[in-house]
Amino acid sequence: MKSKKIGKLDVISIALGSIIGTGAFLLPGDFFLKKIGLLNTIVGILIGTSLIFIIENNYNFLIKKFPKSGGEYIFVKNTLGKNHAFICGWLLTLSYFTIIPLNATAVPVVINSIFPNILKFNLLYNIQGNIYLGEILASFISLLLFAYLNIKGIHFAAIIQKIMVFFLVGIIFFFSAAVIYINSVSSPVLMENFAVPFSINNILKIVSITPFLFIGFDCIPQIMEELNFHPKKVSVLAIFSVLIGGLLYIILTIITAYGVSMNTLNTENINWATGYTISLFFGRTGLIILGLSFLIAIIAGINGFYMSSSRLLLAMAEDQELPSIFALKKNNQPKNALIILCIFSCIITLFGRNTVLWALDVSSVGAALAYLYTSISALILKRNKQSILLPILGSIIGLLALSLLIIPIFSTSLNLASYLTILIWIILGIILKHLKSKGFAYL
Repeated sequence: MKSKKIGKLDVISIALGSIIGTGAFLLPGDFFLKKIGLLNTIVGILIGTSLIFIIENNYNFLIKKFPKSGGEYIFVKNTLGKNHAFICGWLLTLSYFTIIPLNATAVPVVINSIFPNILKFNLLYNIQGNIYLGEILASFISLLLFAYLNIKGIHFAAIIQKIMVFFLVGIIFFFSAAVIYINSVSSPVLMENFAVPFSINNILKIVSITPFLFIGFDCIPQIMEELNFHPKKVSVLAIFSVLIGGLLYIILTIITAYGVSMNTLNTENINWATGYTISLFFGRTGLIILGLSFLIAIIAGINGFYMSSSRLLLAMAEDQELPSIFALKKNNQPKNALIILCIFSCIITLFGRNTVLWALDVSSVGAALAYLYTSISALILKRNKQSILLPILGSIIGLLALSLLIIPIFSTSLNLASYLTILIWIILGIILKHLKSKGFAYL
């Protein structure tokens, strides 16, 4: 048997690196404080974290039953059949995949924040904002580099991921302690943020995007066959990753709340609120250190979602649900799947950062559907044999999250671009599945 490649710390770094990406650094200013309010955000994240723990319990049960790479796709195939498995796997692939270009387009945001406008050269065109050659090149380099590292092998990519994520977490905790020490807990700006009225509707908005916020812990089942320890230990690692991930979201939001209020964010043009706060207290040196942490979070997210999405495509192709082109390996890695993901990610980045922010909603839909399917699968296997409370609760959580996103009457529902993206992806999946069934092994 081929030796397995990655250990417990590697798994934590892959999961946590996927959870803490672009969103953790940009959402505190762009969404949490600007539109939701500090207290509402904290309550929403705490509720979301608790709900994810319920979902994770169902994942843990199924991982023990099916310790094979492919995660949710494998779970659903063995309980509900191949058609439901394809639906789950294909939309979850979209969830993972959309976060790759989202992270890549954040690379120039960080570089331009540290070195003002250094990448804003050679204006190419305008799509909801100016698109510069320098920014496109920075995004392309990050996409190509980590596609190459994954093709070289998961062990090497996991080592890089581990170094990046533990540095990232250390810097965030350092800045949180330093900001609180300098300002104390009675900072006027912080108190102004806490004074934003309590709102059930705003809390629900946070809960509705919980699948996006924590998408990453479910990357672990995608690499089950490459672990060097028993699957029974996966649950503890996943819970730890979710707990630290939720804590880091709250910490970064509180750090940001020390420097900017909701009123400031809505009246002034602040591109990166967390960076603004750190530069306010620690000057340019602090901004550079935080910017480096942000950059690490971005590329850790790119790396983590390359791993998970490529292995999900590989599992579906090996099961004859997708064309065999996705199943070709090099160094035991899904080479063609990685190359195809890289090409499509590069194409999407050409449309600029403003046009890929729909990834938050699109990603949440696929993740919520995966949580629903996973909980239903656990319910089927546990029925009449074991306690079914957690599978039932998980199914309700998944259905609620999905409903809040796709039913237009809710204020948390998708925008038109997100609906169209999901529709196009579904049509593409139907075409690929049909071609495969008709014998077109390669496109």
